[in-house]
Amino acid sequence: MKYFAYCRKSTESEDRQLLSIPAQKRELNEYAKKHNLEVLDVISESASAYKLGRIEFNRMIQRVQDGEAEGILVWAYNRLARNAVDGGAIIHLLDTEDLKEIRTPSSSTNGSGNSKFMLQLEFAMSKKSSDDNSESVKRGNREKILKGWHHRKHLGYQFYESPEHGWEKILIPDQERFELLQKAIYLVLTGKSVSYTLNKLNNDWGFRTPKTKKMGNKPLVESSFYRILHNEFYCGWLYTDKEEKIRGNHVPMISDEEFDQLQVILADKGKPRPQTVKLPYRTQIKCGECGCTVCLEEKFQTICSECKTKFASKNRNHCISCNTLISKMSDPTRLHYIYASCSKKKKHIKCTQKSIKIKDLEQQIATFLSSIELGPKTEEWVLKQLRNQNKTQINSNEQIRKNLLKNFDRKQEEIDALLTSYSSPENKNHDFIEPEEYLAKKKKLKQEKKIIEEKIKDNAGQSDIHTKSVEEKFDFAVTAREKFEIGSPVEKTDIITDLGSNLVLQDGIITIQQDYPWLFIKKANVKLAELKQLGFEPEKSIDEYEKTGAVDEVISCLQGRRESNPRQRFWRPLF
Repeated sequence: MKYFAYCRKSTESEDRQLLSIPAQKRELNEYAKKHNLEVLDVISESASAYKLGRIEFNRMIQRVQDGEAEGILVWAYNRLARNAVDGGAIIHLLDTEDLKEIRTPSSSTNGSGNSKFMLQLEFAMSKKSSDDNSESVKRGNREKILKGWHHRKHLGYQFYESPEHGWEKILIPDQERFELLQKAIYLVLTGKSVSYTLNKLNNDWGFRTPKTKKMGNKPLVESSFYRILHNEFYCGWLYTDKEEKIRGNHVPMISDEEFDQLQVILADKGKPRPQTVKLPYRTQIKCGECGCTVCLEEKFQTICSECKTKFASKNRNHCISCNTLISKMSDPTRLHYIYASCSKKKKHIKCTQKSIKIKDLEQQIATFLSSIELGPKTEEWVLKQLRNQNKTQINSNEQIRKNLLKNFDRKQEEIDALLTSYSSPENKNHDFIEPEEYLAKKKKLKQEKKIIEEKIKDNAGQSDIHTKSVEEKFDFAVTAREKFEIGSPVEKTDIITDLGSNLVLQDGIITIQQDYPWLFIKKANVKLAELKQLGFEPEKSIDEYEKTGAVDEVISCLQGRRESNPRQRFWRPLF
């Protein structure tokens, strides 16, 4: 059997490959010689397996499909794949028997069901490890920003391991570039053009970007300078990945007032360009009159400090009455609103709906979330009833799963026994089992095995999944209102998505379709309120009322209706 030896290192920096790639090649060559393996080619590359598009890996897969080799020799399975697509390609080659074996110095994998199952677990663990690393990095970056320090280097700043901060890397001014950039920004503030300032910065003051291994030590380009001029980092602000605005601890180049003035000056130059604004509820609200999507629009207004005229200032840089430039006003008042209005894209329908302020819209959503809000102890009690009524079904499913697993193992034993008989010395001349007979029996057994495997997948965790889904719904009902009131636009959008229903806006009133289970939770809350007037305190004594049967009406509301069968399912339908 011929093999490809595949070596890979995650980073794409060649300077960091010199030890790792040769070390892998040396170990694989020694292993191949020791076990008399024929290595057709040694393939190596410096690329991450977390993303698709590894050139050498894809070429190796194609060569295996073309029949050049039937085996792969690799240092570890995670060298082959850390994403589902590449891992699936390897498993598919084993299924089609184009690839017969994958070897590592410590183990080997062939096309048997158990081997492929274990290989899938290896790939899944590699993927999970990469995902965990990614989440850890994001969480660490967010935590650092919340402390007031950015995790990325910005032009004009450099990292410094501060003993005062536990030797953590913090950003401090770059002595070579900080003052030059600051001086350039002040030139723009005095009215000099960006091109003039950039020319002076690069040519007269000799500014150059920091030198790295492959780039840097070059003049600052115009696009990068514009990004600096529009970046709030340089006036002392940081943003998390959830759009939380945090005051940074680094030394700012300019003040907040100077940054605002800078934006006005830059807006005066040329035709205003549309900018992407992150607003909540995109495509989630429909107009109740014409059915078009309701869009959110920001409105900016300014009250002139000279003549007290209020005018729209999003795309205007001067007062409409006295023509005074906003940048020249002594103390203009700036106003900012967000309105929700129908997009009115259906030309054949004349929609008459008016806009509504987003704060009025969100007040109505918060009111609905309050109507489905449950107390923590009430939630705990209801979920206890759910678990009690699902125990029988869970035990039944567990017994079914055990039976199916036994059948699956027996079917695999039959396949292995068939292969042993076919490849035995007694059957060398096919006296006992003909090739056609072997293939037919193998195909039949694999089909039967596949049917059992599908039944296992269908059965696995049905009750657990159902229970988990219900618990998620109740957790949502407990915390949704509070999270909505303090959440970012992204978090508010996620909350509306979790409700599972589009919002309809008509005549300034937002309507939320009260689908299952929110309608029943809302009715249960009404019943709880009625019982509370009779002295029922769910957050204090719900267990006592459980014994007396006073909560049967609440359970009835949550079930939606009563049935003659006393062993009815606690929730209908399944989420």
